[in-house]
Amino acid sequence: MENIRATTPSDRAASAGLDERGLTRGAKTTLAAALLVGLGLFALTVPRLLGAVTALPAGSILREIRNDQTVSEERLELAARALEESRQWSGTPAYTLSDLALLDLLLLQSVETSGIQTHPLLEDALEAQETGIAKAPVGASSWARLADARYLREGLTPATRDALELSLLSREIDLPLLRFRLHLLLFDWPAPEPAFAEAVREQIHALTRYGKRGYEILVDLSLIAPRGDVIQGVLADTPRKQAVFAYRLARRLGTR
Repeated sequence: MENIRATTPSDRAASAGLDERGLTRGAKTTLAAALLVGLGLFALTVPRLLGAVTALPAGSILREIRNDQTVSEERLELAARALEESRQWSGTPAYTLSDLALLDLLLLQSVETSGIQTHPLLEDALEAQETGIAKAPVGASSWARLADARYLREGLTPATRDALELSLLSREIDLPLLRFRLHLLLFDWPAPEPAFAEAVREQIHALTRYGKRGYEILVDLSLIAPRGDVIQGVLADTPRKQAVFAYRLARRLGTR
């Protein structure tokens, strides 16, 4: 009789009610957990979003710089302030820090040379770039900017050389990057270093790929760098490039 009673409709209904209540409690627990995870992800996303929005005014200015356009000091300061404010929010990307270092270095161009080593902008550039590299230790531009900042503060130290060498290893060939590398290798390094000999050749040929702009940089460096004659020697291997360079040089000197 007990077995029959255990399977009566009323008992089955009661049992089903208990199961439904159990499922309801389980569903509430799952929903609460999902809400907590969602809130956690939202809390992590909001600072990044706010940082990106704060940095927006710098975007168009940085594009102009990358396109080799002239940007006023006021607009450089505006972009630098926007990126600096964006750092108040967590999760500042490494590329943003590198862009901030670039802006600080460009602003330093208007500073008197005698006071540049102790200028706050130089310290800001070093701090931003070192922090960015600590987050993402790759990228030729980042290492080149670090080399630039170290050079301005310390001169041709082993630390400057190391940063330059790491920039060369990446094989990136942005025009400003090539200009800086070749300037440092030909203009300021006291003597050619065997480790950099092939790098000098690569930078020179890479600049020729930029046509007129690249050749004008080569002409500039050939006239002001203590080892500027190296440029013509490297291009002698390629008669066409040597002819273009000679034409540009003659025009600059007013002999053509």
